[in-house]
Amino acid sequence: MAEKHKLIAKKFSYEGYFNYKEFFRIMDTWFREKFYDKKEDINEEYVTPEGKHLEMEFVPWKKVTDYFNIKIKVEISVDNLKEVTIKKGDRAVKTNYGKISAKIKGYLIVDYENKWQKPLQYFYRYLMDNYIYRHITRQYEKEVISDVNDLSTRLTNYLNITPYQVE
Repeated sequence: MAEKHKLIAKKFSYEGYFNYKEFFRIMDTWFREKFYDKKEDINEEYVTPEGKHLEMEFVPWKKVTDYFNIKIKVEISVDNLKEVTIKKGDRAVKTNYGKISAKIKGYLIVDYENKWQKPLQYFYRYLMDNYIYRHITRQYEKEVISDVNDLSTRLTNYLNITPYQVE
């Protein structure tokens, strides 16, 4: 049976002006740059009097070997999303205002093809992972942590450095 090791979890929230499409384009571009295949589990939208409410859950994965698989779970909630017009330099630009909350979790999945299921094989796999090939397992654990940190940094940098002024 495949083992799923949760290695890291990051959270951030932001309330203010941002471009909704640009935010998701940055995330999709990052996944393509790092060779992740993306799966969208949840994509819900509700319209309320205060604005739109969006719930999304993405689970991109990357097959690194026939034995190790990396998954990143991205949960995004957008509250009170409204389209607004702001002044950017001398131009009026349409953008969005709302509150984003995001959780990014990183997982290393060991033996995801379930080749080592029998009790004796499971025992051997445990010995191999934790003692003999521990340096290889640590290398992939570091890759998961690095990827989650990089994605989180890229998204928070976009949200924090967007230079907008209200009209």
